[in-house]
Amino acid sequence: MMPRPLLHLVALLLVLIAGCGEQRAPAPSMADTPDAAEVARNLDDDLASLAQLGGAERIKAEAAFGPRLRRDLEACQGTRYENKPLYMLAQWNLVHGGPEAPAEVMRLVERLDKLPAPAFRTAGRQLRVQALLRLGRIAEARNLAQQLQADVPMFNALGRVEFYETIGQAAPVIPGTPVGGGTTADERMILIAFIGLPDALAENWLQPLKKGCADGKVKLIVVTTGGDLLAAATVSSAWNIDVRWVRQGDQSIDAWKLAVIPSSILLGPGPQRVILAVDPHPVELARLGGGR
Repeated sequence: MMPRPLLHLVALLLVLIAGCGEQRAPAPSMADTPDAAEVARNLDDDLASLAQLGGAERIKAEAAFGPRLRRDLEACQGTRYENKPLYMLAQWNLVHGGPEAPAEVMRLVERLDKLPAPAFRTAGRQLRVQALLRLGRIAEARNLAQQLQADVPMFNALGRVEFYETIGQAAPVIPGTPVGGGTTADERMILIAFIGLPDALAENWLQPLKKGCADGKVKLIVVTTGGDLLAAATVSSAWNIDVRWVRQGDQSIDAWKLAVIPSSILLGPGPQRVILAVDPHPVELARLGGGR
């Protein structure tokens, strides 16, 4: 299974609108108010503007988008436009929320399921799978993912479940060629961050994880699957992080069952390492070192 590129909030929404066939006309009985229609138009325009931003700028803009979505949802409540801001707010929480976000996502998706219009309902099921996984309810997530995989294979719902099912298993060999002079021989926990191209977008994604490992009790290793060896060595020095470069076509990365890239995996202390968590939140990493 080949990992896919990072899916940001805006990119995922554009895919859903273009390809999932869910944007059917809402029930005629739903309200259609001029104010809600204007809010929806403005949201579409601002999403298009967000999609034009560069990597670091887009990440910053998306992170600040939550309050805007809450206001739009309130303005659209009870109208045929409610589905989009409701779905987007759930997605925003999953990407940018803290450890408590999965419970909020579940609440928002349940609300989406009850709306009379079907728009984004199937996409909401994907968010439910991810929230269940984050809550540790793996069996429930698998049951839902099996149904969703048949309906919308592009979501790779089962791939996400299989990624979480690696928790508790022995860790495969860390792939790639070391370019940063680091070693995995020490006894500390290790956080492996798998990225594609070692560019500004990847660096911005890494920053919260780097802060979560700042006390040194968890060693951070970056595995890059894009670019060349020189680029990997350059960013290792620039980012002050141990980096490993995986040659294109190297199948050793498949053993990690990555559903998407970027993703991160926390390994227990050596020498026989066990997978403790996948995609741990930076707050959880900081707590491992006694932080808050």
